[in-house]
Amino acid sequence: MQAGDVKLGKVFANDHQSVIPIFQRPYVWDQERNWEPLWGDVRTAAEEVEAEAGEGGGGGPAKARTYFLGAVVVQERHRPPRRLASSHIIDGQQRMTTLQVLFAAARAVSQGLGAHSVAGRFTSLLENRAETVHEAFPDDRYKVWPLPQDRDAFLWAVRRDEDQRAAPDAQHRLVRARSWFEQEIGDWARGAEKPVQRLDDLYYTLQERMQLVEIVLDAGDDPQVIFEALNHRGVRLDAADLVKNLLFQTVDAQGEHHRAEQLLMRGWLPLDAEPWRGQVTTGRIKRALVDLLLAYWLTVHKREDVLVEHLFADFKTWLRNSGAQAADVILDIRHYADTYLRLRELPMTSPTGRLLDRMQTMTATPWPVLLYLHATDAVPEEQRAIAARAIDSFLMRRAVCLLTSKDYNRLFVQVLADVRQSDPSGAGDAVVRSLRGQTAEARLWPDDNMFLNALLAPDLYRRSYRARLKALLVGLENHMRTPKTETGPVLSSTDASLNIEHILPQKWETHWPLTDGDGDGDYEKRLKRRQDAVHQLGNLTLVTTKLNPSLSNQAWGRKKEELRSHSLMRLTTSSVLSAPEGLGAHGGGETWAAAWDEDRVALRGSWLARAALHAWPLLG
Repeated sequence: MQAGDVKLGKVFANDHQSVIPIFQRPYVWDQERNWEPLWGDVRTAAEEVEAEAGEGGGGGPAKARTYFLGAVVVQERHRPPRRLASSHIIDGQQRMTTLQVLFAAARAVSQGLGAHSVAGRFTSLLENRAETVHEAFPDDRYKVWPLPQDRDAFLWAVRRDEDQRAAPDAQHRLVRARSWFEQEIGDWARGAEKPVQRLDDLYYTLQERMQLVEIVLDAGDDPQVIFEALNHRGVRLDAADLVKNLLFQTVDAQGEHHRAEQLLMRGWLPLDAEPWRGQVTTGRIKRALVDLLLAYWLTVHKREDVLVEHLFADFKTWLRNSGAQAADVILDIRHYADTYLRLRELPMTSPTGRLLDRMQTMTATPWPVLLYLHATDAVPEEQRAIAARAIDSFLMRRAVCLLTSKDYNRLFVQVLADVRQSDPSGAGDAVVRSLRGQTAEARLWPDDNMFLNALLAPDLYRRSYRARLKALLVGLENHMRTPKTETGPVLSSTDASLNIEHILPQKWETHWPLTDGDGDGDYEKRLKRRQDAVHQLGNLTLVTTKLNPSLSNQAWGRKKEELRSHSLMRLTTSSVLSAPEGLGAHGGGETWAAAWDEDRVALRGSWLARAALHAWPLLG
């Protein structure tokens, strides 16, 4: 390895092509964080040169100031016959690409002002001499050769003045960079008394006053190690960037370089864009979605829990020890990525869709199991449904019973291992057996009695996590809908427009007072029964955020009329405004809805609890 300061002009002086290797991430620089600071440094340096030239060259500083643009790491490539000498840009590709766009913008401004000789000097920083480029390889004329996914935009951004074709993608960052730099340089040049001289000073500045630290790797140096070390600081790379780097370098090392571009474009490319590069929250930490996908994928293949914090180190070890072909790994990751997106689009009418909706309020730990089941073609759809219903029941029953979720990571790795050891034709049954076979309290699947007792607890509302209790009520609402129910969207547990409503309000004293004549027994017992009823399952329903304020702590007569006028929830219409099915002996229609009291809360609670047993059955 050799390292040293080098002027920017020298970097682009020789007839040589700098190639961005296929494992690099696409162009990501933007205006505020990158283009503006870069142009600010260049402009300041150019104005210093301009001031020195105005002083006749005799009054300038003893040693001209140079501006540091960062570091670039390159490694010489094998040179086939008739090809121009070239190097890989191991690190610094964003900077090198942006400088090329800046040069092209300055050339365009020079051409526009009729400064053709200045434009020619900028061309020398953009293109190799024509006589050094073999006619069989016309692309060797460019000083920098970009990634396939950036290529059309880059070639448009560095095009010559006579090339008047439209931009291939107006929103591509390289297209926007070219337009931005051309506007900035044009305004700056025309703001001078001698615009052409200012542009010539700009060329001199870029060639002589801007410098890089250039690190040249020897043939035996491992570019992956350098890449990881350099990106340990500065602008953070996602773990996926390091995984991608490793995989595509391994593709080369395994003798499949001829497949690299196809693997990038047909395999990895979508993972460099939305939604994969978007941030998602897990716990209190935001992570790139692609990093979570890779952690799930690696969990499936290692059959061990993989933390995102250790993702790259674990992946690197696995790839080295597995003997897998990197090309196959890339395509399999893409298959899992497509599967993930397909699962996220499943309707709530499917068991897996319902499970994924409720997992948003509980835990993401079953994802590797679900991905394996749906990415494996040999698993029948009915077995996937059995698995989803089993996991859904397991999670909901434990959530209502307030049982810990701390061991879920290891539990679902065990479930995954049990499923992978079974015949795919019975994969869902294997999930059921695995969950039913757990005996430790941290992994127990609650039986019907345990689930019922938790559902009927007098303090269900106060002791439950609100999001999970809402998921329970939403699940019951969806379960109660029948083919005879009016057509409407299936509710989601994460719908922010839905609130949990206490029918008998939490602050009941004003409109729902207890008097000495209310019922039998002493006042303290009746007070205790009233307080318990408030937070029981039988006293809870769902309402919209717009309806909620009008209900508040109102008396039953007012609240009943509001619910009748606006609520379409089966939770309300079938068990609050009318007697629940099977409870007609306790009064139907107006008789049931004439009042709302502790007896009705208890009866409705038992009815809802039985419905919950059907919605989340103990399988197996």
